[in-house]
Amino acid sequence: MDGDYFGSIEEFTLPLRDGELVDFRPVKQNDKETLQKGMLALSSKSRYFRFFSPILKLSDTQLCDFTEIDQQNHVAWIALAHNEPEDRGLGIARFIRIQNQPEIAEFGVAVIDSYQHRGLGTILLAVLHRMASIKGIEILRGYVLADNTVMSNWLGRLGAVGVYENGVYRMDLTVSDDLFSSKCRKILTG
Repeated sequence: MDGDYFGSIEEFTLPLRDGELVDFRPVKQNDKETLQKGMLALSSKSRYFRFFSPILKLSDTQLCDFTEIDQQNHVAWIALAHNEPEDRGLGIARFIRIQNQPEIAEFGVAVIDSYQHRGLGTILLAVLHRMASIKGIEILRGYVLADNTVMSNWLGRLGAVGVYENGVYRMDLTVSDDLFSSKCRKILTG
């Protein structure tokens, strides 16, 4: 990987903690089927934690919203099984710049259950962090249900500050060249 730890890289491959290789690239318009299959690979609990509702599958509108993006104000990266011809989706991460607060972007990360707790979410968040830095985002803001303690604790360990509001934690992760940024650099450069 490039010495500036991301630069203009369009796609890359990295190992998870257990050594399994995973491909990473920006989301493309033709990823609709991959996203829908990935949604089906999430447990009902994981879908609930990500979408705050018992959603079963993505609507056509959601599929368009999630794949027809500008990679400037709406940035999304996907993790795919390495060297599989069908582009099996393993995880996805995105942020969308808040229009009236352009220095803040709301983010989300989803990883299929069989790949959780293996370092994939951390790599996806590192990619978002780096892309946010490149795009001039100062804060990545995520919303986490109060009973999703795994996610809120993980974000807290990475430096996010949480504020509890109506059963949901608003978690703000500062985008800077601080400790998390150095962790991102380490993750992305090996």
